[in-house]
Amino acid sequence: MRYKLLLLFLGIFSATALGQSLDPGVELFEKGEQDQAHSFFQEYIKDNPDEPEAYFYIGRIYFDKEDYGEAVKWIEKAVDRKEGDSKYHMWLGHGFGRRAQNASVLKQANLAKNSRKNYEKAIELDPTNIEARESAMEYYLQAPGFLGGGRDKAEKQALKLEELDVDAGIRAWGRVYTYYDEVDLAEFHYETAIQNHPGSMVAYYSLFAFYFNEQRYEEAITIGRQQLEINDTTATIYYNLGNALSRNDQFDEALNQYQISLELDSTFYNNWYQIGRLAALSGNHLEMGKGYLEQYIALDEMLSDNTLAWAYYRLGSIEQHLEKEEEAKKAYQKALEFDKDHEQAKTALANLN
Repeated sequence: MRYKLLLLFLGIFSATALGQSLDPGVELFEKGEQDQAHSFFQEYIKDNPDEPEAYFYIGRIYFDKEDYGEAVKWIEKAVDRKEGDSKYHMWLGHGFGRRAQNASVLKQANLAKNSRKNYEKAIELDPTNIEARESAMEYYLQAPGFLGGGRDKAEKQALKLEELDVDAGIRAWGRVYTYYDEVDLAEFHYETAIQNHPGSMVAYYSLFAFYFNEQRYEEAITIGRQQLEINDTTATIYYNLGNALSRNDQFDEALNQYQISLELDSTFYNNWYQIGRLAALSGNHLEMGKGYLEQYIALDEMLSDNTLAWAYYRLGSIEQHLEKEEEAKKAYQKALEFDKDHEQAKTALANLN
């Protein structure tokens, strides 16, 4: 009898503990195991119908699956159960915004307004919510005046972001200047940010990206090297520097940077593609480039069709360098399976036929 009571007590305790904790579902969500996380939260709601976080996470799962209608529906259920949560309103803003991007012209205006209102509500509930302010600022930049947009509103958010966080302020003002194509102001802003905040990695990343996007690769290389003098343990910095060197046709040095990046982070698979691209363009390190591209292509479902098309195109170029025309044809054909309009693959295949 005592044994049965103990088993009953343990069963009740386990069920109660499970019912009280969302952590297993959150962990599944953060690991990208969305179907399992969805099942967990659905079961959780059966016993805890008033727990808003469970509804919120189901909404997040639908958002990640790009089903924005369902995402909004579930996050609204979370708001119904806990109205004063800044995070929930911010994600409603994201959801309505994505729906607006994909909606018909007739529906876009109302969805956009709902996106703006939820961002503004999120800021009202938590004035320190940096992501909500950044999102609202982006809305104000892109939306026309009749939908509540405007540069003056965007700059007010940039000012607030600057007050809240140095890095957020650097990003915000840079975004305003680049949005309005004020190249000189953007460059001056990033240079000043580095002078005033020499320890800010965001300032270096931003100026590097600015030079890179402007195709000013020599200056991007200089900034990348300066950044490494402050922080030489981050794989992304070496990767970025490799990209600038590669665009500047300094292939061997670029390869060295990619290899250092991989030593620091062996899972940084964008390096695999870049080494393959470098081999395809330079005609050097062909077997290495081929091996890395094959590893990259094997990621498959993690990559977009456009990305896979480019990977197969680079692989085809390497096969041509290796004088393996049949293998090159197969690679170019695979590229066109993923992107039938890939002009470079079309041209390369036509030249082989």
